[in-house]
Amino acid sequence: MATTGNQTELRLAFGVHHAPKNAPSQIVRQIESAAHALAVMIRAGHHKLDYVAACIGKSRSYVSRMQNGARPIPDKLVGPLCAATGSNLLRQFLNLQAALDGICEVERLADLMRAANEEPSRVREPAGRVRASGAVRQAAYPRGTERAPVPLRGRASPGGSPALGYYAA
Repeated sequence: MATTGNQTELRLAFGVHHAPKNAPSQIVRQIESAAHALAVMIRAGHHKLDYVAACIGKSRSYVSRMQNGARPIPDKLVGPLCAATGSNLLRQFLNLQAALDGICEVERLADLMRAANEEPSRVREPAGRVRASGAVRQAAYPRGTERAPVPLRGRASPGGSPALGYYAA
C-alpha cells in the first residue's frame, strides 16, 4: 500500500506505557541541578538517549546537552521528559527549587527590613591619631590647633588620608 507522504510519526505515544511515578524524597534532596535530575532519571530507568529523544521529538545531541547541563531544560519539555522516563524526579526537583526560592526571597527581604530598622545613626568618630594606649589625638591644622579642612578632590598624601583627618606618625 502506497503512502501519500503526509504521515508523521507519533512521537510520545510509544514512550508512554505507565504514568510517571514520584521519586523518594531522599533522592530528590540529593539532586543538585535539573541536568543532574535528568541524568538520574535516564540512568535509573535504563533508557537510551535515542529512546528519550524520540519520545520528546528532539535530537539525541540535544538531550545529551540537557543531560550534561550545557543547555537548560525548557519548562515545556518537563512533562514529556517525565513521561518518557517514567519518573517525576525532574518535576519534583523543580517544584522543590521553586518552593525554596520563595523562602530565600522572604528571608532576604526580612534581613533588609531588619538592617534598615537597626541602622545606627551616623555619628562621625573624631579623626586623629591613635596612640598605643588607645587614646585618640586630634589631627592639628599646621597653623594652629584647628583640624585641617577636608579636600574635595585629589589624592591622599603619602603621610595619611586627608579625607579622614589622619596624619602619619
